[in-house]
Amino acid sequence: MNKFQELLQKTLVPVSNKLGQSKILQSISSGMVMTLPITIGASVFSILASFPVKSVSNWFNAIHLTQPMNAVANGSMNILAVFIAFSIAYNYAQKSKANGVIAGLFSLASFFVLAPQSVGHGKQSVDAFQIKYMGSQGIIVAIILSILIAMLYVRLSNIKQLTIKLPDSVPSMVSSSIEPLIIGIIIFVVVFIVGAGFSYTPYHDVFDFVNQIITTPLIHVGGSPWTLILIITLSNLLFFFGVHPAAIQSVIMPLVISMMVTSAKPFQQHQTIPYLKNLVAFTFSNNDAAGATLSLVLVALIFGKSKRYKQFFKISSIPNLFNINEPIVFGLPIVLNPILFVPFILSSLVSGFVAISAVNLGFLTNYNPILSLGMPWTMPKIISNFLIMGWQGIVIWLINFALMFIIYLPFFKVLDQQALDAEAQANTKE
Repeated sequence: MNKFQELLQKTLVPVSNKLGQSKILQSISSGMVMTLPITIGASVFSILASFPVKSVSNWFNAIHLTQPMNAVANGSMNILAVFIAFSIAYNYAQKSKANGVIAGLFSLASFFVLAPQSVGHGKQSVDAFQIKYMGSQGIIVAIILSILIAMLYVRLSNIKQLTIKLPDSVPSMVSSSIEPLIIGIIIFVVVFIVGAGFSYTPYHDVFDFVNQIITTPLIHVGGSPWTLILIITLSNLLFFFGVHPAAIQSVIMPLVISMMVTSAKPFQQHQTIPYLKNLVAFTFSNNDAAGATLSLVLVALIFGKSKRYKQFFKISSIPNLFNINEPIVFGLPIVLNPILFVPFILSSLVSGFVAISAVNLGFLTNYNPILSLGMPWTMPKIISNFLIMGWQGIVIWLINFALMFIIYLPFFKVLDQQALDAEAQANTKE
């Protein structure tokens, strides 16, 4: 273990340091971290709104609290792309010694300009922004757009002829708002050209172009166990770059649901479940939340020495227990963190291999597709696996949890050591 950790120090740390000097990657990372208070705060209400205990969930619904709690998630986590569109551009401009607020506002405005602005078709359409583009299906657009708009704003700001200078007698708040007027016009002309250009394509807009480029190749992919695992591995890879897994997994969900519905009747008649291996592979491809981050949480809580990670994982452990790991992915962050790339991507392959092996060996033979269809997504996996697959489901979950614990351990130690060194340097300066 020590030799492996030394190898990671020699290989990953230099790469991490080099990437860490990139202004673009720094801005993306800082922008993601800025959303941490939103994701953690909203995750509490998301757990309550989909509480895994049905009697409690029904009670919340009976006293009309479910909808207001869902509104918290809809107004925060489900429109995360909106916050990202501002925060990344803000950080890039700040690092470039430019006005971060103005850059963030230009980026946010450009995001809405390019977003589809109607719901429905023909006479039934209404003017509205679709929430799906504000959230999971808009995050990658928000990341790309915020960097491009911020870069354009910074470059134009350095051209003195494009900046309106007012007398010193004008209040600074007013002058700072007037100065970028010409720059704003240029930015919106560029955004208009991009939006108009896409309107002549089969994609109609930037958002559908990005999503279809990602999802269309997957539509024609079959539903074998390994295909499902590879698709979820791909979704984790995209999650590493800030794209929420929902954008990919939504493609295979109709296929998985169809398998569950088809398997329901054989299950009720105590016959062999036709898609047992597929459903088991899908269930365990993320042993808990995406990237099996609950194992990482336990590693950090046991072996973490830096104040930064001790405090962070104490706060984010509860949401992760209920399969909500956006606080860790965007707040740690795992996004664009080269040290955690390998274990995060390996998680689905390892867990899926163990699950398929359990079926091949005849250890796991039971799966309740009816219960799986109605299982709340916030139910802790160790509980849902027991209800759907019996005690064998718990055993497979524990094996996967232990394997991912071992895999995450050396990588986290490298990350934790970096934090310790940074804290020691900060204390020395003080």
